Amino acid sequence: MANIETKFLGLNLSSPIIVGSSGLTGKTGSIRKLEESGAGAVVLKSLFEEQILAGIAHETRKGGVVYGQADIDDYIAFYERKHSINDYMDLIRDAKKAVSIPVIASINAASDKEWQAICVDLDKAGADALQLNLFVSPFDVSVAGEGIEETYVSIVRKVKTLTSLPLSVKIGPYFTNIGNLVSRLSEAGAEAVVLFNRYASPDMDVQKMSIKSAPARSDETEYRSSLRWTALLSPLVKTDFAGATGIYDAITAVKFLLAGAKVVEVVSTVYKNGEKRIREMNEGISMWMDEKSFISINDFLGKLSADNGADTAGLERVQYMKKFGDI
Repeated sequence: MANIETKFLGLNLSSPIIVGSSGLTGKTGSIRKLEESGAGAVVLKSLFEEQILAGIAHETRKGGVVYGQADIDDYIAFYERKHSINDYMDLIRDAKKAVSIPVIASINAASDKEWQAICVDLDKAGADALQLNLFVSPFDVSVAGEGIEETYVSIVRKVKTLTSLPLSVKIGPYFTNIGNLVSRLSEAGAEAVVLFNRYASPDMDVQKMSIKSAPARSDETEYRSSLRWTALLSPLVKTDFAGATGIYDAITAVKFLLAGAKVVEVVSTVYKNGEKRIREMNEGISMWMDEKSFISINDFLGKLSADNGADTAGLERVQYMKKFGDI
């Protein structure tokens, strides 16, 4: 029978299916169910930069110094009440006691401010690794793309000086040269890169004449950009790759393994289909491997990546050619 064990961030995983940061991974009971269903690891629900800075501000104010602008005091107080850093450390410790699979802490950040100091505490709490979900705002038209990308690299570089935890970085697809950025993140110390983060998007209600949120969950067609870049970059950058966004079933997971990803992160499919979908994906991967006479994931890992016989031109093509029909 096929062996679906894999290695990611230096951690031994019983399955390439990781449950991504979400409400699914915010409570110990839910995390235990995910392990029972066959998850190889979990990425805990994210601790947000604002929460960390709020905690720092609270400690600073206790020392008699006012931190930040007065108009954010109420905002800070809200986060202090609802989300504390100590609660997050407790979640890590409780999860580690409850399950035997790797527990990956997660920080959602948008700047290179003082929040990085929290990484020391994540290590002490017992996290097996750390994932940074980074989004540096590109909405200021006076800021060049080069400066934004340098912030990503600077964050990784600083975090690596503060913790010995294996580090993965989850980024979005909106860069002028994704390959160059991924390479620089690897050189700065990231042991893995997750492609891609799916950001919240706005929509408009034309009856109420107001802005509203678009659906938060991905659909089954959204994986292709992640797949393309995984296949193109996995042979070029010496880091682990994880696929994310729109991965709903075993066959899509197999595609990412063929592209060179060590693991995939899933969230929306578990919300839609329940924890049982993880077991179904594990069984589907195993059945496919048996059909192809593969004993281990390493037997086919990266077989369709850009330097392994894949149609590189097909991976790079972004415009439809006329021969595909009148579109």
